[in-house]
Amino acid sequence: MAEKEQSVGRWQKEFFENIHLFKRSGMSEEEAKKILQKFLYLCSVTPMPPVMDVFKDPSSLEKIGVYTPPEKKAREFMIEFLSPIMKFFTVEGIENLSAVKPLIGKYPVTLISNHLSHLDAPAIFQLLYHASPEGREVAEQLVFIAGRLAYEPDFTRLGLYMFGTLLVCSKRDMADNPSLSDVMTKINMRAFRHSQKLQQEGKIAAIFPEGTRSRDGRLMPFVDTVYHYVANKVILPISLEKTDKILPTTSLLFNQVAGKLTIGKPVLVGELSKKEMAHFPKDIEHLPFPEHGDKKQFLIDNLALLVGQNLNKHQHGIYRNLYSADARDQNKLIKVPKEPKEKVVVIGNSSMGIAIATVLANKDINVLVYHPDSEYTSQSNAERRDLRTYSLYKLPPNLTFTSDPEELKTATLFIQGTNPWELHTIYPDLQPHLSKNKAPFFNIIKGFTSAGLILDDLQHGLGLEDDRIGVISGASYPDQIMERKISGFEIAAVNESLIPRIQKLLTTGYIFPRPAIIPTDVKGVQLGGALKTIYALVMGIVEGYFQQTLGGNVDNSLFHLSNRFFNEMVKVGVSMGGKPETFQGLSGLTDFMLSCFGTDAKDRKTGYDIANGHPSEKMSNGFYGLKVMPNLMKIDPNEVPIMYAAYEVVINKKDVRKVAEGMEERLSRV
Repeated sequence: MAEKEQSVGRWQKEFFENIHLFKRSGMSEEEAKKILQKFLYLCSVTPMPPVMDVFKDPSSLEKIGVYTPPEKKAREFMIEFLSPIMKFFTVEGIENLSAVKPLIGKYPVTLISNHLSHLDAPAIFQLLYHASPEGREVAEQLVFIAGRLAYEPDFTRLGLYMFGTLLVCSKRDMADNPSLSDVMTKINMRAFRHSQKLQQEGKIAAIFPEGTRSRDGRLMPFVDTVYHYVANKVILPISLEKTDKILPTTSLLFNQVAGKLTIGKPVLVGELSKKEMAHFPKDIEHLPFPEHGDKKQFLIDNLALLVGQNLNKHQHGIYRNLYSADARDQNKLIKVPKEPKEKVVVIGNSSMGIAIATVLANKDINVLVYHPDSEYTSQSNAERRDLRTYSLYKLPPNLTFTSDPEELKTATLFIQGTNPWELHTIYPDLQPHLSKNKAPFFNIIKGFTSAGLILDDLQHGLGLEDDRIGVISGASYPDQIMERKISGFEIAAVNESLIPRIQKLLTTGYIFPRPAIIPTDVKGVQLGGALKTIYALVMGIVEGYFQQTLGGNVDNSLFHLSNRFFNEMVKVGVSMGGKPETFQGLSGLTDFMLSCFGTDAKDRKTGYDIANGHPSEKMSNGFYGLKVMPNLMKIDPNEVPIMYAAYEVVINKKDVRKVAEGMEERLSRV
């Protein structure tokens, strides 16, 4: 709350507006005013704990230590103060406390929770304390692991005296204070040793594995520094909802919100000694270390799942793709199928290729992402994430990476997920396997190769039969697919009977595929997706140019031109073999509008940067398509003035202003 303390006067003036909350809870105005005054007084007189003196005098660490015991008066007051504020919070999973109670003191127990607010630790204590007799016993044994910054604001310091705390220092704190890094390292080592001692005495170490508060309510990566606090211990997972709404960072007013604390089942994580395991209760779940792979990463990821299973699906954050996307199976984890119904191989690791692989993994199938770089595929498998495209997101267990072309022999479906400018790096060794295995081959990537459409190029080079070929396209950003935001695709195939199968594989609670307007117009669906990348690039150039010359909002100009742009795109698409009706579908008009006006449109942003003199160094589908377009058609300024202008600016490096003026002149005569 340090950011709120701009002045004591403002702090106190706004703070006393909380009197209405306490009156709504049944207090008289005098009682409400009294408790607020006492809160302010205690905030001002609550001392900094002695452990903070270590930073002034590192030599005092041995004498002072890192533990701060609870303070009875502060606990009693905070319980009274928080009761009306948290009046509408509920506690679920109370029955799980009965299972953990007999373990306390006999085995090391660690409580873990997601982290939303400065109030999380006091909230956990408060809610457990009032949940049941077992909850009170658990609350009274809690010792929270706290960073030194938590002690500095008055309010958080007062709350921390409700329970015992162990001082630790984060990696960021150490990086920001290099002169104190040595003493911080010693503090961390001492805190861990002290936590073990306290657990032997029956205390419960409590930790927030995210390391800091989530700013959007969604789970962040669990930091690996918590490993030693959780490995080979009984874990009591806690899931919090809405504690961040009690005291928003932009206000000094408390809110009564309907939040929730969910107590998960205790789980033994790792291994105990043989003697301890012999007497360990059989009804307690056990999560052993895997025989292979990164044991630390395995444990950390599974802790996140223990917390996430009791959160709303929208709070799963980077772990969201580990859960089933079926609306009926909220918080059900995806598992490796014992008898997979399909083996789908996604060829290439483009952003859309990885995104579509995560969608497919929701089905009872195995999904492989093929890439010839064995180091990349091996490390991605070990860390359970794609290291190049979406390194943040954890991937489902039935989605794996391979650099072995032999895996293609047994595939039941191929998804082409390679960007057009990378085809030559991925496919050279695959021709024998793709010609022998007659599984369907569907393209998910939009754009042109130097010789034409992606499927045409690959079909010619690999000898793929017509009845195997299909395309999946639509108005969708791969980033938002990874975030599980509602998206859709349309599907076309030479063999129309393949479409229901592909549609079923892609259908989830957030992906809605359908047959194309003309289900067999494979060329038209490809052209819609490929051409829109070029016209989105042009729209970005025009937007950048207009903002420079006209200033302010230029939506009128852009939407007026969008009709001209789309008409030219359809004209080009039909001349290249697409059916006119197809361009009214998801892969045509809808995708065109998203790419030209969507906030995350890559090609549009590339064009905007070009207009502002800052061309992107990263290749985009629109840039590459425009570059190779002369190989595919004549770019006549009278027939395709928009594409001609774009080629002059992007490829021939002509002045944007002069080209734009020429294009305006041509369009005014169309």
